Amino acid sequence: MIGNKPGFSHPCFQNEEAKVARIHLPVARKCNIKCSFCNPASGDICAHGCVPGLTRTVLTPQEAVERVEAVCSRGIDLKIVGIAGPGEPLFNEETFQTLEKVRARFPNMHLCLSTNGLLLPRKVDEIVRLGVETLTVTVNSLSLPVAHKIYEHVQGRKDDESFKELLHCQMLGIEMAARRGLCVKVNSVLVPGENEDELPEIARRVSERGAYIHNVLPLIPRADTKARLAPDAATIRRVREDCGKHLCQFDRCRHCRADALIDGD
Repeated sequence: MIGNKPGFSHPCFQNEEAKVARIHLPVARKCNIKCSFCNPASGDICAHGCVPGLTRTVLTPQEAVERVEAVCSRGIDLKIVGIAGPGEPLFNEETFQTLEKVRARFPNMHLCLSTNGLLLPRKVDEIVRLGVETLTVTVNSLSLPVAHKIYEHVQGRKDDESFKELLHCQMLGIEMAARRGLCVKVNSVLVPGENEDELPEIARRVSERGAYIHNVLPLIPRADTKARLAPDAATIRRVREDCGKHLCQFDRCRHCRADALIDGD
C-alpha cells in the first residue's frame, strides 16, 4: 500500500527544508502505557520516552486555544497545530476538545497528532472528522519478548494479551488511518540490544500498511534505561540504512517538546 503524502509543507514529514511555524499544545495529561525509557514529569504525566516531549504545564482546551491566539497575535504565521503529549493524546478527551476548538477558531490550520496506537482503531474516524491530516504512530516492537522489554505495562497490565493488543492495534490503526487518507509517520525508539533487529521489519510492515515515512529515534537513557548507553552514530546509521530498504527514513527530527513552539526557523 502506497503511503499518502502530506498535502502541505510539514517539516516533520519531509527531509527537505521547510520553514513552517508550528506549535504543540500539551493538553493530554494521562497515559495508558509505560515505556521503559519514560520518565514522567509529575503525577500521571508521561513523556513517551522523549526528553523533548516534556512540558512545563498541561493546558486546558480553552487555554490551548488561547495560546494559539496569543502566538498568532505576535505576528507568527502559524500553519500547524499538533498534540503530542505529554501523555497519550487518544487517551485524553481534552485532545478532541482542543482539536474541535482549534478547528472552529482557525478553520485553515493544519492539524497533526501523535499516538502510541493502542486506541487508534477506535478513534481514527473521530480523528478524520476533526480534520487531522498528519499522524505519527510510535511503534517500538513486533514480538512479545521485545515488547516486554520496551514496555513496563499496557493499561496497567503486564500479561501477554495486553501486549498483543498493543501490537495489533498499532498495525491495524496505521492501516485504517492510511486508508482514510491520513499521512502517517512511524516513530521507533532505537534501544540497542533490545529492538534494533526488529526495526527493519517494523519498517517493512508499516510500509505495507500505508505509512509514508519512518523516523528512527536514538534512545535517550533515563528512567529504567538510565544506566544504558545511547546508540552510537554508526549503529543509528546502520539501522536507518536497513530500515530504508523498506521505507523512506526521516533524518531531520528535532525531538520537539510537547509544548514546543517553532516559529519557522
